[in-house]
Amino acid sequence: MIHKLILMFKVCIILFSVSSLAYSKTDTLRITGSSYFDEKRTQILSQYISSKLKVPVKYENIVSTKRMHTLLRQGQVDLAMMNTFQYVFAKSDSIKNIEPFMILGDSAGKAKTYRSCLIVAPSSSYRNIQEVINDAAHISLDFAYVSSTSGHIVPRMKLAALNIPYPEAQFASIHYSGGHLEAIQSVLEKRADAAFVSYDDLINFELTGKVGKDAVRVVWTSEPITQSPVVIRSNLPKSLKKDLRNLFLNLHHDNPAVWRHVQENWGAVDPARFMDATAADFVSVQQAADKVGKLVYFLNYYEERLAQQAQELTKGDQLIGRQQTAITKQKTILDQQIIQIKTQTFSLYLLGLVVLGIIAIIVVITQASRSKQKLNDALTTKNEELEHAVYDLSIAQDKLVHSEKMASLGLLTAGIAHEINNPVNFIFSGINGLEKNMKALMNVVAEYEKAEHLTSDQLAIQREKIAEIKRKNRYDAVKESLAEFIVGIRIGAKRTADIVSGLRNFARTDESERTQAHVHDCLDSTLVLLHFKLKQAGIELVKKYDERVPEMLCYPGPLNQAFMNLFTNAIQAIEARTDQISSRIELKTTQKDEMVEIVISDNGIGIPQNIIAKIFDPFFTTKQVGEGTGLGLSITYGIIQKHQGTLEVKTEVGVGTTFFICLPTNLILT
Repeated sequence: MIHKLILMFKVCIILFSVSSLAYSKTDTLRITGSSYFDEKRTQILSQYISSKLKVPVKYENIVSTKRMHTLLRQGQVDLAMMNTFQYVFAKSDSIKNIEPFMILGDSAGKAKTYRSCLIVAPSSSYRNIQEVINDAAHISLDFAYVSSTSGHIVPRMKLAALNIPYPEAQFASIHYSGGHLEAIQSVLEKRADAAFVSYDDLINFELTGKVGKDAVRVVWTSEPITQSPVVIRSNLPKSLKKDLRNLFLNLHHDNPAVWRHVQENWGAVDPARFMDATAADFVSVQQAADKVGKLVYFLNYYEERLAQQAQELTKGDQLIGRQQTAITKQKTILDQQIIQIKTQTFSLYLLGLVVLGIIAIIVVITQASRSKQKLNDALTTKNEELEHAVYDLSIAQDKLVHSEKMASLGLLTAGIAHEINNPVNFIFSGINGLEKNMKALMNVVAEYEKAEHLTSDQLAIQREKIAEIKRKNRYDAVKESLAEFIVGIRIGAKRTADIVSGLRNFARTDESERTQAHVHDCLDSTLVLLHFKLKQAGIELVKKYDERVPEMLCYPGPLNQAFMNLFTNAIQAIEARTDQISSRIELKTTQKDEMVEIVISDNGIGIPQNIIAKIFDPFFTTKQVGEGTGLGLSITYGIIQKHQGTLEVKTEVGVGTTFFICLPTNLILT
C-alpha cells in the first residue's frame, strides 16, 4: 500500500513538471508597449525575452491609453512597458490587477526619477515659485505639454498645493509647448515669462549645447517621482516572474546589444541597469495618481459624448443613402414606363398608316386617347410617390443638419467647459477674499459693540484697543478692497453669463420663425464659443463693426450655425500652415442700402482653384476619412439662401481665403 502511494506521488510530481514545462513551451507571453517607446526597439527586447525563456511572445504597440487600460483591467496583458505618465493614469483609473515589476536605476543603485523645474530668464526679477504665483495676473506661463509627468502633471500638483488647482484661471496667458526644448526656448526668446520643464532635459540640453549653461535660471525644483517602465499582471505564475526578474536584472551584462536598445528607448540620462521595484519607490506616483483621478473620469466622459455624436452622424449618412437608393429605383421604373409608352405610341402610329378608312382612324385615335389617359394616371401616381420620397429626403436632411450642429457643439464642449471654468474660478477667488476681509471687519465691529456699555473712563481704554484691532486687521486696506472684490465677482459672473448666452443662441431651434435680431449679436455669441480654440491656436481676431447696421428679421439659430462653420474652417486653414507667420482672422460688417455685407478673412493655406467650384457641394471634403462630413459649407450655403442672401469666396493658395456674405435687412417670406 505504501509503495502504491509513493508511486502515485511520483506520478503527480512528473505530471506537475510536465504541465509546468508545457506552460513555458506552449503558452504565449503577452507584452505591450505604449506609443511613448520606439516600437522596433521594444520588439527587439520582446524577441530577446522569447528566445531567452523559450516562450512564445505576442507583442502589441498600443497608441491609445484607454485601450491599454481596458486590456490591463481584463487581464489580457502579462507584461506592459509604460512611462510614468501612463502608470499614474493607470493607478488613477483603479486598475487593481497590475503591480510594478522593474524600474531603471543609476550607477549608485537608486531608482531613476523624474523632476520638474520652473525656469526664468537670468535677468528676471523672480527668485522663487511663490513670487511667480503672486504676480500671476501679469505673467505668461509655458507648460511642456508632452507625455511626461515632469512636464505637466508634477507642476499641476505643486500649484494645487498652493491653492491654485487650475493655473489657466490665474495667469495672464498659458501656452502648451510640444516639448521641453520648445518650452525652454519660449523663455530664451521672451515669448513667456516662465516655463515648467523637465529638470533632466534641461541638464541634457545644456550638455549637448542646445541651450547655454547659464541661459536660464531655475527658481523651483520638484520632489522626484520614480519612473515605472515595466509592470506585470499580479497573478502571473511565480516561476515565470522569477525567470523574467533574472532576465531583466542581468540584461546589461548578458546581452549588451539589447541593453543599448533599452538605454536608447528609456531616457536620455543613461541608466546603469534594471532594479527590483518596491512599494516605497511608488509612494509619490500614487499621490500623483490620486490627484489626476477626476481628470481621467472627465476625459472618458467627453470621449464617450463625442463617440455618440459620431454614431448619430453615421446614422444620418445611412438614412440618406437608403433614401437616395429608393429615389434611384423609382426613377429607373419611371424611365422604363416612359420607354414602354413611347413604344406603344409608335405602334399606334404604324397601325394608323396600315388601317384604311375613317373608322379605322377613329378607332386608332380612341385607343391612343385611352392610352394617354392611363399614362397620365401612371405619371400622377409616380409623381405622388416621388413627392413622398423628396419629403422623406427633406426630413433626413433636416436630421443630418441637426446632427452636424450637435456634433459641432460636442467638439466645442471641452473648450466651453474650459472657458466657463475661468470666470467661475475668478468668482471663487473673489468670494474667498471677500470672506476673509469680512471676518477682519467683523473683528473691528465686535470691539465697537463692546464700547456701547462702557463708562466714559473705560471708553478711552476701549478706543485704544479698537485702534490696535484696526491696525492688526488692516482695517483701512480691507475697507478699500471690498469694492475691488465685488467688481471682480461681478466680472466673473458676467463672463459666465456671456458664455451661456452664446451657447443658448447657438443651440436654439427656432428655425421656422423669423425674429428680430442683430447680426453683431449672432457673430459675438458664436465667437464666445470659439474663444478657446482661437486662443489655443494663437490666432489674433480683428473686428470692424459698422455701427449703422440695424436689427433685422432673420433666423438666428441657423445664422449662428453658418457663422460657426465659416470661423471653424478659417481656424483649421490657419492651423494647417507650417510657416511661422502671425495667425490672423479679420471680421468686418458694412451697411449697404438695404443689405448687410459680412466679410470673414483668414491668412490660412487657401483653397486650390481646381476645387473652388465644388466646395459648396454636399459631402465634398478635402479632409481625411473620419475628420469631416463635407456638409459644413453646403449647409452654410443653404442657410444664406434661406435668408435670400448671397455667399461668395475669394482665395489664393498660401495667402488666405475671404468669404463675402450679403443679407437683406428686411427678410421677405416666400
